[in-house]
Amino acid sequence: MNQIFRYTLCCMLMIQWIQAAESSQPADLSGVWTSTATIDEFDSRTAQLTLTKKEDKWAASMINENGEKTELTRVVLTGKTLSIEFDMERDGQKGVIGAKAELDKEGTLKGTWYAKDGDGFELMSNQWTAFRSLKATLAGTWQVTAKTDNGDMDHEMVMTQKGSTIEGVAISSEGEAPFTHLKIDKHHLSMHVAYAGGTVKIKSKLIAKNRLEGKWVYQDEFDQEVANGAWIASKSEKK
Repeated sequence: MNQIFRYTLCCMLMIQWIQAAESSQPADLSGVWTSTATIDEFDSRTAQLTLTKKEDKWAASMINENGEKTELTRVVLTGKTLSIEFDMERDGQKGVIGAKAELDKEGTLKGTWYAKDGDGFELMSNQWTAFRSLKATLAGTWQVTAKTDNGDMDHEMVMTQKGSTIEGVAISSEGEAPFTHLKIDKHHLSMHVAYAGGTVKIKSKLIAKNRLEGKWVYQDEFDQEVANGAWIASKSEKK
């Protein structure tokens, strides 16, 4: 009995150790993000945040609503927690603007932004969120898996940037079919594709770097739902 107890305890400790080791691994936040800093219940500020990693160091830049670019001088990623700051000076007064946020399971950074004076006294703070910009990463080739009751259906999705718009096509052993009703809303992607006399409607979300997850629904020619399932797409890395 003691041997069984010791064995079970060792297994539990090993699982906890593995989970702790995995959670301490830094998340890959590289790419373009859209951030929103809440000012008050009536006002907020949106900016484009670009995160890059070279060797073991992270760097970031931000473009605000007026098109002004700011290099963030202090960028730290610990596990899934991101801390960013930059120094500022206005009317002869120095201060610091920063944000600290954690990556949630939906792939969104959620936390707080703050403004401090030159002595480190906090002047203001409020909610801060950021989600990956789908428009910046959608163009390219994606490997898609549609889960069905009869097994997985795998195919390619090729997205092409044409001016300010994106066009897409599904490619499988059965041929090619263009996507219609393609809509990008923040980090959400929805679209339709014709199949077997009906329509497959897809809704998905960019939850991690180069990974979309969502759901597909097949409707027949009478717009009656026939089947549905999970939909997953992973973007092929450039060679």
